Amino acid sequence: MEDTVYLIPGRGNTLQDIGHFLLSLDREVCGRELLPPFSGLSFSRQLHIIQQDLGSFFWHATARLIGHSYGAYLLLHALSELEPFPGRILLFSPVLGPAIDSQRLFISRPPRADKLLTLAKTGSFPSPQYLEIHTGEEDKGCSPGLAQEFADLISSAEVFIIPNQGHNLPSPYLQRTISSFCLSSSKNLQ
Repeated sequence: MEDTVYLIPGRGNTLQDIGHFLLSLDREVCGRELLPPFSGLSFSRQLHIIQQDLGSFFWHATARLIGHSYGAYLLLHALSELEPFPGRILLFSPVLGPAIDSQRLFISRPPRADKLLTLAKTGSFPSPQYLEIHTGEEDKGCSPGLAQEFADLISSAEVFIIPNQGHNLPSPYLQRTISSFCLSSSKNLQ
């Protein structure tokens, strides 16, 4: 499982949407798609399944996790109830709490919307060995300010705000970032 990356894409996306970048790097991909039947489960049940996946196959120093959008939200919530994660985590445009897009009249308030930031503010979020967050400066689903605030409270976190980008980051950027993440995680942990 050392060359396998655990991926949770955003709502309605498949493992293939980001996973094809991993496959091009000779990495295997597994994870959970936010499609039926998994998407129809309760929030608590989804977290429990993710925690089981991680504990069974990905709880080691060379493990790599990737979350995108709402998938990143689920991943962080699952990790928030466990010991500090010993591997590396990469998040793209993570939902970290409520979001408002007044131009499109869109409001999102996911379950337990304030929990992640509250845990981080109180020092109760289990700081993983490595956490990297990438989001666009114009992202309406992942507030760049909230991403920065969350990262500032997690000692192992780095945040990258990409200028002139929204929620869907460009493919070349994703590919470069995933490649760097996978290659550096292999080198640094040997």
